[in-house]
Amino acid sequence: MNSIFRVLSSDQWDEAKITGLVPRCSADIKHNCVHVNEFDDLAKVCGQFFAPEENPVALEFSPDSYADVLKWDEATEDRPWRDGRLMIEHLLADLVLNIYSFEYKQTADGGVYTLQGE
Repeated sequence: MNSIFRVLSSDQWDEAKITGLVPRCSADIKHNCVHVNEFDDLAKVCGQFFAPEENPVALEFSPDSYADVLKWDEATEDRPWRDGRLMIEHLLADLVLNIYSFEYKQTADGGVYTLQGE
């Protein structure tokens, strides 16, 4: 299995570096899990849930770190990506393998996020 990713604002990542725990969003609390994604879906997730000023980043985790608690929901019309759910309270910041940043570009249709360096 490929890596799993957690998208969050750069401010939330700064908080995680201090506390050691990656913050949960309101959807995580509502669904009693931690939502994660696959690499190919990261820009779409940024566009759906983050404003440009939030400077979203994606944290990469090894799936082996959470394999026993990971479940995938299939894509839907409203959420056109597979949604991973970790049945845990928090991701641990010290298990982050890599951090990816995104750039927001204004387009005629609104805006789009791209992985920096692409």
